[in-house]
Amino acid sequence: MYIIPISELKKGDILLTNENSATSKVVRKSTGSDFSHAILYVGHSSYIHSDVNGVHSGNLQRLLFDTSENVTVLRVKCDQETINQACVFARSKIGTTYSVKSAVNAKLKASKRENENRQFCSRLVAQAYEYAGVKLVDTASFCTPQEILESQSIQEVPGQARKATDEEITFAKSENPIEKQSNITNDILSKVRKLTKKDIQTLEQITQYVIENPVHDQQISKIYRDSGYLIMWEYETTKNAWRYDGRVFMNLPLPIDELIEMARFEKDSAQERLALYKQNLEQYFYLNEIHKLEYSSIHFDLYKKLVENTLDNINAAEYVLENT
Repeated sequence: MYIIPISELKKGDILLTNENSATSKVVRKSTGSDFSHAILYVGHSSYIHSDVNGVHSGNLQRLLFDTSENVTVLRVKCDQETINQACVFARSKIGTTYSVKSAVNAKLKASKRENENRQFCSRLVAQAYEYAGVKLVDTASFCTPQEILESQSIQEVPGQARKATDEEITFAKSENPIEKQSNITNDILSKVRKLTKKDIQTLEQITQYVIENPVHDQQISKIYRDSGYLIMWEYETTKNAWRYDGRVFMNLPLPIDELIEMARFEKDSAQERLALYKQNLEQYFYLNEIHKLEYSSIHFDLYKKLVENTLDNINAAEYVLENT
């Protein structure tokens, strides 16, 4: 099995992949490409992509390939702020339903016949960069992985995949909390669509709907409460308590250089999450002040807790860096 080391990537890189699944073969054949899938790396081991389960995030350390030829890495020629905006767009689409039809018809550019409130892999990546001001392809809504590969705005990154160690393979195949989060998100969206009879595809669209239709405030809030979405953070803080306590972090059985490297990684990734959580916290504070909805109240409480946890994560990492 092969894996792409995080050290080889930069935020905003695009991974083009293929596999032996039926969907992959159909997409490759219909688009005339060696690759069937496009993934956007958003930094700190996380990526966002659109597969048959919709748009979701993933951990690069859990992404294994049969051969090194199954993946290639592309880097977009642009500045950091453009990359940041592309990643913001991709995150906003999490939960959107996948469209196999759109994916296989992308080469036909059948835009008038397709629902753009759906995603597929290359559309997500191309739209993300177009939103940020970089036109990777002629038609972002209907493009193929091959068109992204041939874009004048990208360059291929050498090196790429290497053989995974036994430890890396074991971790990649272990219990995946992100998969649970994806299932919860899909369940929320499915139940909200059933309740509202609307084509709601993202969590952002739920927020907009509740603001415009407060009659469904309590019902949609209950969907969130029952799903477990509001307490997903409990799993992380329990399973990885070392991230939130500097003294526990210091006692991890690692060589000093690896401990320092891990602390730097934790601090950097936590600071990026903190900026996002603070933005959401502020958004739901004002929504709650203006609309007085249960929906905005429970989300304000959620992001308040996430901000607190993330500050604990930063403090724990700084404790290690200051005492090693």
